[in-house]
Amino acid sequence: MKITTRELVMTGLMIALAAILAQFPINGSIGLDAIPAFFGAAAITPVLGGLVGAIAHLLIASFTGFMFTMPLHLVIAGTMFLSCFAYGYVRKHGNRYLAMVAGILMNGPVSLMISAFAAQLLGMEFSGMMMFLALIGPLTIVAAINVILADILYGLVGAYVPKSKAV
Repeated sequence: MKITTRELVMTGLMIALAAILAQFPINGSIGLDAIPAFFGAAAITPVLGGLVGAIAHLLIASFTGFMFTMPLHLVIAGTMFLSCFAYGYVRKHGNRYLAMVAGILMNGPVSLMISAFAAQLLGMEFSGMMMFLALIGPLTIVAAINVILADILYGLVGAYVPKSKAV
């Protein structure tokens, strides 16, 4: 995959915006830092948007002290990559509403299920079903806010962003 200068600059800008939004967590490492990642997945490429999502999560986790340990936050960063990639891929090849549903489900319940299982494998006290039930509400609501705001923003300014040929 060849990355153009424009894509590199846009990716850096999205990471910078995510770093700013990561300064204001809503609940632990849950915040609005993923808005630039989902926007980038649609406006730049799904891969680069996913990269922004992974970095955005690691930024907010570092600002909040890696409360779930570094190994678990690396798993969560991986699920953020997949969530942003799925949204961006479906947005570019499908329809926006299906993309939003995919992004919300991947970033909410699916990533939480993977993270809760990983936490259990790591032997953490707050893990498994207890973790899933405690975080499913707030995480899904914030995931919906992140995805919907990013999609609205892309709908407003996406026409002005030069299109990438990459997937």
